[in-house]
Amino acid sequence: MADRGSGLRHRVGMAIIELQETGQGELTDTRAATSRTSTLAEPSNPVTRLRRPKRARAESSDVTALCLFVLVVTIGLWWQHGGVTAIMDGGTDRLRAFGQLTGLIAALASLGAIILTARPAFLERAYGFDRLLVAHRWIGITTVVFVVAHSVIGTLAWAALAQLSVTSGLVDLLANEAWMVAALVSTTLFVIIGLSSYRRVKNALAYETWYFLHLTGYLAVLLGFGHQLTLGSDFLVDRIARWWWIGLAVATLAIVLWSRIGVIVRSLGRRVYVTAVSGEATGIGSIHVNGPSLRRVRISGGQFFIIRPLAKGLWWQAHPFSVSAAPTTAGIRFTIKELGDDTPNLLNVKPGTRVLLEGPYGVFTADRAAGSPIVLIAGGVGIAPIRAILEDCGPEQQPILIVRLRHEGDFAHRAEIEDLIRTRGGQLHLIVGPREWFAARDPFSVQSLTTMIPDITGRHAFICGPASLESAVVKGLRKAGMQSSSIHLERFGV
Repeated sequence: MADRGSGLRHRVGMAIIELQETGQGELTDTRAATSRTSTLAEPSNPVTRLRRPKRARAESSDVTALCLFVLVVTIGLWWQHGGVTAIMDGGTDRLRAFGQLTGLIAALASLGAIILTARPAFLERAYGFDRLLVAHRWIGITTVVFVVAHSVIGTLAWAALAQLSVTSGLVDLLANEAWMVAALVSTTLFVIIGLSSYRRVKNALAYETWYFLHLTGYLAVLLGFGHQLTLGSDFLVDRIARWWWIGLAVATLAIVLWSRIGVIVRSLGRRVYVTAVSGEATGIGSIHVNGPSLRRVRISGGQFFIIRPLAKGLWWQAHPFSVSAAPTTAGIRFTIKELGDDTPNLLNVKPGTRVLLEGPYGVFTADRAAGSPIVLIAGGVGIAPIRAILEDCGPEQQPILIVRLRHEGDFAHRAEIEDLIRTRGGQLHLIVGPREWFAARDPFSVQSLTTMIPDITGRHAFICGPASLESAVVKGLRKAGMQSSSIHLERFGV
């Protein structure tokens, strides 16, 4: 491995450091040809590992079956009320039927989007935070498209029935039908929310502006629901249809209250405080928290919390940070890179400051490998969750860790990681150098990856770092023969 690594270092023109276990159980740095060992300080008081989360109760098949059931019942009620017959008849009846159908789909999609953004535990533990956000994004797009389609088709149908122009029909509808003004406001809000989610628009907005715009989605659904019950012909004549939709709305409200309001109440009940703030590497520091209520938390390495320090200027800001060590009764550590205006202030929080913790979230944990050998790949501060996952691995998993750094000084928790690699009989590879050095050769090409990971097809991969690094690694791993189901990463943002 050392000779092949030296050849790769020569071809690529970058520093690659390999640490592997020798027969004497020491770590050898093949670049410097000197032995390097480090031992973590033993705590004065014994500590115990916090319990890991319970297995998710909801299976993908259960969620799929429930969604299909709701969709089939909704479409079935529309069919029973003559929807299909009206489409076959054509003319104005066809317009009216399509208007009803698009409205029903828009209503279902809006409720689904709200449930997903509420992040209920039974879904989050099964799919992960990032997959819920991705699903929320696509269902949100579906909602906006069908809301607009419903508004246009419904207006055309009304104008045709009243034998008016489209403009006159819209004015007549707004003036003479209850809740139609509210429905127009609802449609406008949905369109604004949809436009604000367009990436270029989103990037131009302050996060707080974008966030509060999205909160109006609850109002948009409420306003639209009122018009649905008072104007929808199905609900006026069919008690079953009316109570079906009331039931869906009540269930959605219950999930939102339990998942969003409930989580805030539960976080207020946790007495957690900052115990220390430490520097780890260039521009990287850690916040250590502890409190008696942490003993009741179930968490795995690789998961994250949404943190809100109750300090001046910070209490209204919430930030997601992964744990960077296996959580124990001695506390939880979050490793943070100084980016933007907020994170430097977080690293200046004084010990004793109370912290609200929402979570833990995520399924980016060693459990996904089910005991199989693993390879861990980190870039920059992505080493934080990777280091915690490494601690949850056993020697039988023969962990291989690949760390991509611009400078060696960026390597946070290096001594701890080297010790964990040594005790687990693993290997550590460092890829160090500026990005422009890699123009001649991709360090995550098939040849490079198979050099560092000879048994690549028999491992599970855990990747954390910038989006560009994650994409390059996933591409290389797939080309090298690793199955997509064995590649684990979490992406954030909608």
